[in-house]
Amino acid sequence: MTEAIRKLLGWRPMKEQARKEREFMFSNENQTVISIKSNTRIFFGVIHLVFAFYLVSTALRVLSEPNTRMFPWWIMDINFVASGLLLIIGIISLVLSFNLVKRDDSYDNSCKVLALANIGLAILFFVYLHQYMAHILYGGVAVLVRGPFPSYTFDQPSLIIYSALIALPSLLSIPVLLRSRHDISKTSRKRSYMVLVITVFLVVAASAGMGLYYNHLNQQKSAMVVEELGNDQNIKLYHINDDFVRGTWLQGQDVPYFIDSKGATSGRFVSQDTYDAIRFLSETDAAVVMAWWDPALEIKAAGKAPVICYASERIEHTVARPTSINKFEPDERVADVARFFATDSAEESKSISEEYGATTVYVPRYYGPGLFWAMAEALDAESGFRYEESMYHRFISGDEPESFEKIFENEGVCIYRLR
Repeated sequence: MTEAIRKLLGWRPMKEQARKEREFMFSNENQTVISIKSNTRIFFGVIHLVFAFYLVSTALRVLSEPNTRMFPWWIMDINFVASGLLLIIGIISLVLSFNLVKRDDSYDNSCKVLALANIGLAILFFVYLHQYMAHILYGGVAVLVRGPFPSYTFDQPSLIIYSALIALPSLLSIPVLLRSRHDISKTSRKRSYMVLVITVFLVVAASAGMGLYYNHLNQQKSAMVVEELGNDQNIKLYHINDDFVRGTWLQGQDVPYFIDSKGATSGRFVSQDTYDAIRFLSETDAAVVMAWWDPALEIKAAGKAPVICYASERIEHTVARPTSINKFEPDERVADVARFFATDSAEESKSISEEYGATTVYVPRYYGPGLFWAMAEALDAESGFRYEESMYHRFISGDEPESFEKIFENEGVCIYRLR
């Protein structure tokens, strides 16, 4: 009787069974979607966690390197700016990793903001370091990918790949976050705001710590200044003590001074012999000095004008350092200086000196024959000059070529005067 009444009211056993099966299938499908979505979030959370530890550890490693405090001002600035960017990206990735592994969508708004912030910072990292790309060949072959070294120098392919890897987790996280539910409750908004506040606090704390450390290093450097050199007194000579070089490649070496200037392309460590040569050169009546561009800062420290202060754009690839300082010398001028040293004719060297009004030649011995290949590059290697026959070799050896009188010599430097 009961079954007859139910059929009379429209109950169909087969239809009811089909409905239940559809509901079951829909429930299973929904659970599968939720499971996939949750696993995707966990996957990207783990990726962010891995990148966070890598970026933060890289930044802290560079900042803790003893060599960080020894580099010229421009490398020190690169270290701190690039480390700061990596540190902030790492902190944000760390926060993202904790939020993405949660199985609810309470923090999606904050995650979207942080992911976009990381993408923007990665672009900033690329733009900043793009001006400091190194043009270095290893064994004649350009290395495709090089990780960040203490001076954060890259070749272009490495910089592109590294910057893309930094941004990739955040880029891939955005679509996952956009698929989240949109009915955000008031509690969820409060949680998102709290996450953003915590992130900002961590970033500010890290930035303040870096600022204090940078200021500490600058105070240390200022305390070591023993003399201000150059016509404008803008070149500083620092005296380096044992504590300063402990744990670095300079430990145990006889390089008691460091010379640097914010207006120069590079600072460098100098020996007592080099310092004596600078003092001697400052007392001569020379106005213009013939030298390759590497010791230009030493010549300026003596109050003299070098014929060239930097490489030409033609031989930019021979410069084993970033090239953001856009002070390239004219190709022809650099080639003339290269010919002055590369030729085997003292008369030709004299003619080039007179053309540029240089009465003195400054030749550091610590570079050895290593600079000769760069000079050959500047000459396009068309003349077939050989190091053993060159004036450069004769100057370094302490010979006294025709037309040039040796007026100073020690183990570090030779100085000549045009007869």
